[in-house]
Amino acid sequence: MALIRDFEIPGSGLVVNDAYHIIVNVATEKRLSDILPPPDPTQPSGLSVRDDTDESQFVYWKSGYIGRIAIEVYSSKQARTDGKKPIGALATSPTEVNVDCQFATSGKDFKVLFFIDPDSPDSILTQAYNHLKTTEYYKDAIED
Repeated sequence: MALIRDFEIPGSGLVVNDAYHIIVNVATEKRLSDILPPPDPTQPSGLSVRDDTDESQFVYWKSGYIGRIAIEVYSSKQARTDGKKPIGALATSPTEVNVDCQFATSGKDFKVLFFIDPDSPDSILTQAYNHLKTTEYYKDAIED
């Protein structure tokens, strides 16, 4: 499975139409407890105020099973099949993908973190693709 959508090579202004986005890794983490907000001595609790109403932000601090997606982007499906190098990547760190770091794009903007449902009949990889299709970046992508 892959998602097809345009991709701008970071820092170049060059847009590759119908680029081939493929998940190459989903790292999993079992977060046992919520992550506390940063200290703020001006607040009665001693912690900074966090917007607990924005569910899209829960994955960054709530406990549960967290998936961290790493995506490599190829100019086309044929380029990947032919063993060509990726033109870019979306990940939380350049070390998560097999791409030169100048082509790795910070993943937070692309919502590469998601909650894994351990009781789902879907595989973690399927859950990862389904999550991506709910994001603004991939909402109009074509499945392949």
